[in-house]
Amino acid sequence: MITGKIEILFQATFREITKKRKIVEQINEDCTFGEILAELAKKYGNDFFNIVNPQTNKISNDILVMLNGKGIREIDEKIKDKDVLIFSLPVGGG
Repeated sequence: MITGKIEILFQATFREITKKRKIVEQINEDCTFGEILAELAKKYGNDFFNIVNPQTNKISNDILVMLNGKGIREIDEKIKDKDVLIFSLPVGGG
């Protein structure tokens, strides 16, 4: 049962993969970040599965995923109605 919508913003390489800056996805009540990844992989290819480190089952340190402005690493993170996800690459400096 669909209970809400989220915004997903794509930056850097993710914008190139999806050819979009922003999308809106419908979600179910107990939606997790892993389920969002699975949907994105279906639509845009396995690059979205590749952001998860298979040894740790967490988001790779090479990828920045933010949920409502806070970085996340867990694929079982709960996603709620009106949440905003951002996919990007970390900015390095020196």
